[in-house]
Amino acid sequence: MQTANINISSSKDSRFDTKINSGLKEMLKVASMLEGVDLSAFIISAATQKAREIIQHSESLTLNSDEYKKFMNIIDKPQKATDDLKNLMKLNDLDER
Repeated sequence: MQTANINISSSKDSRFDTKINSGLKEMLKVASMLEGVDLSAFIISAATQKAREIIQHSESLTLNSDEYKKFMNIIDKPQKATDDLKNLMKLNDLDER
């Protein structure tokens, strides 16, 4: 999934309903008041931020120094393609794979 393909325009064309217990709702209301926004805006903002973090994490690769060196060595000195790989790359349609 690519983040760029997700439509997050300001027009509201969908509804999201959920049930929560009263204690959690009260906590969220207090937090939203402290932030100076209504409950819906607070929940949407927090969920959007968390969703972006999760998507960014899933789309990125973090390497330590040793892993980076190994990765760069592999990129700089690729192995020769096997016959099976060459045949696979000749296929035009994913269904043939």
